[in-house]
Parts: sequence; C-alpha cells; structure tokens
Amino acid sequence: MIKRLLPLLLVSVAMLGVFPAIAGDGDLDRLRDAVRRGEVIPLSQLQASVRKAFPGEIIGVKLDEDDGRFIYEFKVLKTNGRLVEIEMDAGDGRVLDVDDDDDDD
Repeated sequence: MIKRLLPLLLVSVAMLGVFPAIAGDGDLDRLRDAVRRGEVIPLSQLQASVRKAFPGEIIGVKLDEDDGRFIYEFKVLKTNGRLVEIEMDAGDGRVLDVDDDDDDD
C-alpha cells in the first residue's frame, strides 16, 4: 500500500514548490489584475520558457515585487543534479539573473 502511495506523495510535495510564494492576498489580486490587463505574462507561459532554456525540474517559484514590477524567481534542479536560480521579469519574460551553483566550482 505504501509503495503505491509514495509516488503520489512525492508528486504532491513537488507541486507545493511550483506555486508562487507571495506576501498576501492583496498581492495575488494585483497580480491577477495585471495578468488580465496583459501587463504580466501568465505563470504557465513563463514556466514553459524556463523549462525550454533550463532543462530540469522546476522545484520552486517565488514572486517578488520590485519598484512596481513583478519578478519571478524559479529554482530548477537540472538533470545533472545541480540547482540553478533564474530571476525573470513577469512583465516581458526577460531573464534578469541566473545563479548557477556551477559558479562555485
């Protein structure tokens, strides 16, 4: 029984990190409004861009606001087991910063 539930549990835990962490409901409302107005690209489209440019598994997404613009930080576990963090402008999809743990070597 536990062997059958383990894959479901692992997927559930992994999905917890895919939803953006934000400060509060007001931020979420503002984000939704910005998406409706076309000022912010939907998260699903940005995730697709990240997956294409950085092969691996998205294990976390964080949403910040900086000077009135929304910025996503994606944490991707690459196929080689290394972690990479990508900051992306939610308004235009531009990659602002890439922090690859390969830089530590």
